[in-house]
Amino acid sequence: MKLRPKHKRPGFTLLEMMVVCFLTVLLGALLSVTWSGLCRPAADISSRACLTQEANLAAASFVRDLGGFLANPEGRIGTKYLYPFVGRMQPGGTQLWLCFDGGASPNGDADWGRPDTVIVYYVQGSQLIRWDQNANTTYVVANHVSSMQTQDQGTGVQITLTMSFGKITQIYVFKALDP
Repeated sequence: MKLRPKHKRPGFTLLEMMVVCFLTVLLGALLSVTWSGLCRPAADISSRACLTQEANLAAASFVRDLGGFLANPEGRIGTKYLYPFVGRMQPGGTQLWLCFDGGASPNGDADWGRPDTVIVYYVQGSQLIRWDQNANTTYVVANHVSSMQTQDQGTGVQITLTMSFGKITQIYVFKALDP
């Protein structure tokens, strides 16, 4: 009598399945660490770049208005006798009011109303807003602004903008001397 060899059934053993599962979990963990290590810095760089761009827009607007003369409706900068800077206020430390002398016969004093032109900077929601009171026009200067603090420095003003985008928060400090 001949003995027939037993044939193995096709399939995997329990030990082989456990090894494959372990290697799959290990590979997933390695990919996860690698992915987060590569993508998180890229997202942070993107957030920082966005905040820097918005801060540059705010700085450009402050420079225009704190330069000494208000631009006229055609966009030309004022002169010594046309819309000169005559006053600044920081109500509550959260707004910046700038007064530019105007009218047919400028008096050299900040009247904080017509015929002077008053420009107001303030934060609404997450936007830095510039409001021309006389023309009653507003526009968004910068986005992602959490807060604005203004502080009188005697001969100038310090403006502190706190800006947030994603998980990044940056603080920008602008110092301007009165013209």
